[in-house]
Amino acid sequence: MTSSDRFHSDRRARRLRARLRARISGRGFTLIEMVVSLAAGLLISTAAFMMARNASRFFQSEAGITSAQFQATLGMTRLQADLRRVAFMTSPNATTDPKLCGGTAGWTPGMAQLAGIRIEDGGSVARHGADHALSSTNSLSPDALIIAGIFSTTEQFTVKALENAAGVTIYLANDGAMWRTRQRASQGGPALDEIFRAGRYLRVVDQEGRFAYGLITGTNLLGTNVEVNLAASPALPTRAATGSCGCEGFCTGAIANPVSRVLYDLRTLDLATYPQYAGLYATVQGVNPTYVKAAATPARTELVRVELDENDAEIPASLEVLAEFAVDLKFGITQDIAPVGGAPNLVRLRIGDPNVYNVAGPLPAGTPERVRAVQIRFSTRAERRDRERDLPLMGQDLGRIRYDLGTNNGFVRMRTLVSDVQLVNQQTSS
Repeated sequence: MTSSDRFHSDRRARRLRARLRARISGRGFTLIEMVVSLAAGLLISTAAFMMARNASRFFQSEAGITSAQFQATLGMTRLQADLRRVAFMTSPNATTDPKLCGGTAGWTPGMAQLAGIRIEDGGSVARHGADHALSSTNSLSPDALIIAGIFSTTEQFTVKALENAAGVTIYLANDGAMWRTRQRASQGGPALDEIFRAGRYLRVVDQEGRFAYGLITGTNLLGTNVEVNLAASPALPTRAATGSCGCEGFCTGAIANPVSRVLYDLRTLDLATYPQYAGLYATVQGVNPTYVKAAATPARTELVRVELDENDAEIPASLEVLAEFAVDLKFGITQDIAPVGGAPNLVRLRIGDPNVYNVAGPLPAGTPERVRAVQIRFSTRAERRDRERDLPLMGQDLGRIRYDLGTNNGFVRMRTLVSDVQLVNQQTSS
């Protein structure tokens, strides 16, 4: 082949390759190629969506159980703190205390139950049965707890004078306790009219260490000395009236302090009575229920603390929510069964033992002065469904670890805390 022939042959080859490239570049994608590309993109998008959804669910689930743990810690911390002040500056059992002056004649129902501690078997359910359908579903029966002591102050106030007219007026001295209380009030602490709130009891300790109780009806803070007003009945015994006990003369130098009784239980809040807590039960507004359907929100209960008045009725203004989504509250005790004056002989009654409710039961049958320690089991749950199956119990003392939200509603995880609290003010009670 001559050079001219080779030149023309290469030229024709280049032209052929150029035409083929032009045809390929102008042809575009076939239908099959398009379908394969779309399918691959869809698979990748679906995988990314599933990963994002699962990550979001996992985050919500863990946030829910973290919140449950936090609520359990809040509730348990408050219970422990208040239990440590059981019978503080009052009697573990006022009706049988040998230092009581004047007896219990004329005492109101609340005063007749004045004791350091009282535990009601299934008391939350007994008091608020309509709120505890899910408690029955989960074989739970939360208790109720009532304790007495001083929870608004740690001060003992000195009596300057007592005036006995239609009722009793106690004038408090302007001593260090009064100065410290006023200082704390100026910095956001409880004010004197809150400390000596109507419906609480005033314990007056005479010069010989014996004490009596009166019913606070109000205060007057406008005079030189704070006035605490007591009801005429039950009468506050004085030495002049009894001849054997009570403070002498004008009671100058006697010690006075307020005493309150506080109830803890699990309930759903009645928003007609407690509208300030409506935000806990807020729902979506402005949605047409004809077009938008959502799963019903499972019933919920909270751990509540509320003060009781002289008639054993709740004082609504005193109610506090200590922990949200609370589902269980049970107690055990340690009691001293030794004879009076003998060496201590401690017996532990574990959580669930029916004798717990006999010893720490209502007066006069109960012997709460024998209780030396309290075991607490407190449980909360996550807000939203995060598990499909239940798990076996962890044991009598530890309770459940998953909570049934009802038929077809699934389960949520629970957080349970257990604590043993010594009642330091009852260690030497008979």
